[in-house]
Amino acid sequence: MDKEIKTYSMSIRVSQEELEKLKMAARLEAYASYSEFVRRTALLEASKIISENNAKENQ
Repeated sequence: MDKEIKTYSMSIRVSQEELEKLKMAARLEAYASYSEFVRRTALLEASKIISENNAKENQ
């Protein structure tokens, strides 16, 4: 039996200036869209925080 893959959406509030920075960074990093840039960047940061927390707990 195949597991159904669920996706979720979320929204964030940003100023016009912040949105322009996100769009520029996405273009510079050659992402398909600024939302993809935000998603991947947030996931990288989340993984980093989780790893750091796990390291602290294992000390």
